[in-house]
Amino acid sequence: MTNDTHQNMTTETNIERTKEFIHAFNTNDWDLLEGTLSPQLQYFEVATKTTADSSTIFIELCRGWKSIMADCTGEVTDAHSCGDTVVLEITWSGTQTGPMQTAMGEHPPSGKFQTIQGVQILTVKENQITRIKNHFDLLSMLTQFGALG
Repeated sequence: MTNDTHQNMTTETNIERTKEFIHAFNTNDWDLLEGTLSPQLQYFEVATKTTADSSTIFIELCRGWKSIMADCTGEVTDAHSCGDTVVLEITWSGTQTGPMQTAMGEHPPSGKFQTIQGVQILTVKENQITRIKNHFDLLSMLTQFGALG
């Protein structure tokens, strides 16, 4: 196997693993989600300044998002990989059916549907996601939920 062939296989494997991670979130398959993650996962949510330093804590954060939007899903619209880094462009959507904590206090369930854009930068090593840096448009989400103004 040439080095280029090995690199292309690794690139595709890493992209597929990160898409499997999004699928597990979408379907509330917490066991599958956990299986995609390193137990020592490092997570950074830029918009909310939330961090997690284990897969267990991260899964609780995911469950928290599902408590705000039970139907929350992410659609991967583009994926790029170089080495052990994968970049996913994701369209997130969902209906606010639960309360949401904001910097201005709790925003009650609005019943409003939102769609926002996001980008996740993930590191995959030995078929496990070891790091996630999550960027998404929190301002647009809060606006669509009626939490601002």
